[in-house]
Amino acid sequence: MTYQSSLRSIFFRIFFPVLCLSISACDNSTPGAASSANTAGAQPLPSYEELAKTKSALRLNQLGDSVLALGEYHTAISFYQQSMDSAAVEADSFPYYDSKLDIASVHDRLGDTLRAIEMAEPVVGAFIRSGDSSRIGRAYTALAGFYSKANMPEKSMEATQKGFEILKQHGSLMERCAVYNQMAFVHSDGGDWAKALPLLDTALQLMVASGTLDQRPGMRLNIGNCHRNLGHWAEARHYLEVAAAEADSLGQAHVEARSIERLSQVAEATNDPTSALRLFRRAKAIRDSLFTAEKARNLQELEIQYETREKEQEIKLLRTNEQLQKTQRNLLLAGLLAAVAIFGLGLYIQRLKLRNARQILAQKQQEMADYVEMLQAKNAQLGDLERSRQAMSHLHDLPDTEPVNSHLDDDSTESLYNNRILTDRDWESFKYRFERIHPGYLQRLRTRYPELSGSEERLCLLIKINLNSQEIANILGITTNGVKKNRQRLRKRLAMKVDDDLEAFIYAF
Repeated sequence: MTYQSSLRSIFFRIFFPVLCLSISACDNSTPGAASSANTAGAQPLPSYEELAKTKSALRLNQLGDSVLALGEYHTAISFYQQSMDSAAVEADSFPYYDSKLDIASVHDRLGDTLRAIEMAEPVVGAFIRSGDSSRIGRAYTALAGFYSKANMPEKSMEATQKGFEILKQHGSLMERCAVYNQMAFVHSDGGDWAKALPLLDTALQLMVASGTLDQRPGMRLNIGNCHRNLGHWAEARHYLEVAAAEADSLGQAHVEARSIERLSQVAEATNDPTSALRLFRRAKAIRDSLFTAEKARNLQELEIQYETREKEQEIKLLRTNEQLQKTQRNLLLAGLLAAVAIFGLGLYIQRLKLRNARQILAQKQQEMADYVEMLQAKNAQLGDLERSRQAMSHLHDLPDTEPVNSHLDDDSTESLYNNRILTDRDWESFKYRFERIHPGYLQRLRTRYPELSGSEERLCLLIKINLNSQEIANILGITTNGVKKNRQRLRKRLAMKVDDDLEAFIYAF
């Protein structure tokens, strides 16, 4: 690593975080100032619970500073974004753009420098429009650092110069320290160590005056390295030794190792190889211990992450299983409900069909009863008419008229009914109504007993509709004895036994 890149590394690893934490500070009450004061040992920031009760832009910004100092960058971005949203709602432009510049600094730490530049440039414009010199200078200084990391030297120099001119007059001690340090970095980056040295001296004085302790070793390391590049061996040795001692007392092993490494280079440059080797081994031992500790810490973090991931997977699996079981239960319940609903609907439909069928059957039975009653009335009228005709024939003593009386045998009476009382039209109408109530009955009867006569078929149908002998006699226009003889002949046709019931047989057929 070259000396030039070394100073760049020291600046961004040691000093620039202070600038990021204080970039949104306007005075001692601003979020950035609160962060710096907290670093120097001032009162601690409000607790999470207190901040949750007052969602102001200022307090959310303070919470972002707090988690940023712990290295929780993504959480810091979240709180800064909430601060921006709160400031936008409250129409407070300064907290809005302060938080936006804080977010840009976090993106820079995460390595997304272009995103940081994209967010910081409009912030500079907004502060310029506001006329707040201190904020303008800080914004330029932060933007200059972003430009530098993005390898934009011309833009970095321009922004640095503008921020320097403003903050060296209007900034706080730490802001002026930051801008002097950055200006020195710009010169050292160009190899002009002579111009960088007085700027670094001024930055150190401002830092001492501000009371900040934890950044002094890094600043002395920068000054000692600058003297080393200028060949000021005694001054370089003094600053580097002080930087190593302060870093050791503050537990800043990285700065201590780097300071001792630079002391080794000074010893080598002054022809003291023994001291150079001793210092190099000491620096290497510190780096190795850091590497071992960092490796152990990384392994521990990996182990924690692995265990956490395993737990998360277990929890996720349990939740998935619970969700699956819940889904299965819901599907089963839905299936049961659907089955019950379908069964209930089917049962309801069957009941409707049965009720409709009963209604239709009752209607047809009523129609048959009405029709039978009509036939009975018709036959009664025909009987009266026949008796009147016989009486008139007897009175006029007509020789060609043979009176019909009750002594007519049954066969002649049945023949009279078949030819005169129940016409073919009446029979067809009767069969139509019968088939509506008992569909297919007559066809089955004819198929099984094809030798049945027409009168025997009629008798079967009349018995099927539950008419007694007297009603059948009225329908057919014969006597009950004639019905009895017809029943006997029908039993023979059907090949029934003596003790068989004709009605039961016809009903069941």
